[in-house]
Amino acid sequence: MIKNRLLLLIIILLPICTIGQVKFGVQGGFSLSKTEMNTSFSDLTLNYKLGPLVGVMVGMNLGETNLSLMQEINYVFKGAKISGRDDSQGTAVQVSGSHTTRYMEFPLNILYYLPAGNGHFFFGGGPYAALGIGGKNKFTYELATAPEVEDVSVEFGSGSNQIKGFDYGVQGQLGYKLGYGSYVRAFYSHGLANLSNLDGYTYSNRYFGLSFGYFFGSGK
Repeated sequence: MIKNRLLLLIIILLPICTIGQVKFGVQGGFSLSKTEMNTSFSDLTLNYKLGPLVGVMVGMNLGETNLSLMQEINYVFKGAKISGRDDSQGTAVQVSGSHTTRYMEFPLNILYYLPAGNGHFFFGGGPYAALGIGGKNKFTYELATAPEVEDVSVEFGSGSNQIKGFDYGVQGQLGYKLGYGSYVRAFYSHGLANLSNLDGYTYSNRYFGLSFGYFFGSGK
């Protein structure tokens, strides 16, 4: 746990130690997530789930090159839509619903800029660290008598009914930034950590994203 916290601290503070022209910005968009997992449901089907994303950024030019460093702090929703069959009570019951988690995420990306028109195309990537701060499971059980809805909170921790709270992975992105500071970008985030506390089970975050942002200042 101490090692994980040190890694997160390094990722957050590294840009502060970088020499360059600093710009600050804000962004908003959405995530399209499909967390990779296995559960006790049989015939499990996972589908993409849409959620919001908001955050702030710090961008720094790396000298006179076309490279820039961008540190983000984002509040992002992840998870998946889930359907399957629950056989735990001896009778198969069809289940459908959504698994939602909320994270504070800290990506650190190195970006390369290419002049184009009134702005720049950019692409790049880097690592991220994230802390789970909440979530919800909402499932409908199609019982013979009447549908039954289960609505429970997602818990982070080391227990068998919890998922690990610290996540990490890599991210790649591409986009276009106008000279006056606004930009649009698409990105993919691939979690490398297995967040399941159960032997033989896996749980890893995956999502696509689209965001619109504005840097207070021109240039890269």
